[in-house]
Amino acid sequence: MGPWWHGQWASQDGSKLGNVRFGDNTSFYFQNEIEIPYFNYYLKGKGDISKLAEATVYFTGANEWKHLDQWPPADKTNKAIYLQPNGKLAWEKPTAKASFSEYVSDPQSPVPYAEDVHYVRTREYMIDDQRFASRRPDVLTFETPVLEQDLTLGGTVIADLITSISTTDADYVVKVIDVFPDDFKYPGTQANTSRTAGVGDYPMGGYQMLVRGEIMRGRFRNSFAVPEAFKPNKPEHVKFELPDVAHTFRKGHKLMIQIQSSWFPLFDRNPQQFVNIYTCDDADFKKANIRIHHDATNSSCIVLPVIP
Repeated sequence: MGPWWHGQWASQDGSKLGNVRFGDNTSFYFQNEIEIPYFNYYLKGKGDISKLAEATVYFTGANEWKHLDQWPPADKTNKAIYLQPNGKLAWEKPTAKASFSEYVSDPQSPVPYAEDVHYVRTREYMIDDQRFASRRPDVLTFETPVLEQDLTLGGTVIADLITSISTTDADYVVKVIDVFPDDFKYPGTQANTSRTAGVGDYPMGGYQMLVRGEIMRGRFRNSFAVPEAFKPNKPEHVKFELPDVAHTFRKGHKLMIQIQSSWFPLFDRNPQQFVNIYTCDDADFKKANIRIHHDATNSSCIVLPVIP
């Protein structure tokens, strides 16, 4: 697994993706250390692949290849990090008797997947700066203090939310984000101080890099085969998996979680009522008040695959 869009390992050097730089030619490494020996062995009957690991995975953040006996790594431990009042994240469960964060999700003004308007979906959205979303009132943001040591994740992330809504359906988008230090910049770069497009480098200080995101349509929270309506304002459990991650949050960075209820146009808008989305009318699209609970009884968390 490498830090590429599809085919980038063959068409480019794999040293960067969008604004994020990896510092070395990851494509060259893959071609010479994995791809050529593999094809020589299986297609030509030449060479030796005994030194190829079961899983060779590039960990972003640390920007290094890891050679593993299995995936997820054997020493991975699932560890819950809990949403807290005032937009905080902590490894301890919240202690408040009643606490929640809320936002209004409006299908007429969905949260976009990227800051700019594009004719086609970009590939770079996967590591785009999420500060544009943090500024929206319909996106919840939770973050840790500045990390005092590296935090490495390898495997599946699990969103485990306790939520209540004012309508009968809603979507849940959970994003895992790496917040760069305010003074961060890549070596040899210069700040973009010109109004002319393309001059200078993108300002990376405070960059909120999307590491992984996933959406769950709430009606399928208990079964993909049997959709269920929400009961308005009743706390319910929404638990789902995000795709695997292989990333190190470096010392001095912060881990951020964003929660929202649209991701347009990557995903179609939810009318936020338990109706047939494919046949409903414009009038069926309603605003919904979404609450994410974080108290001693209803403790929403994100389960992280932590590697020591």
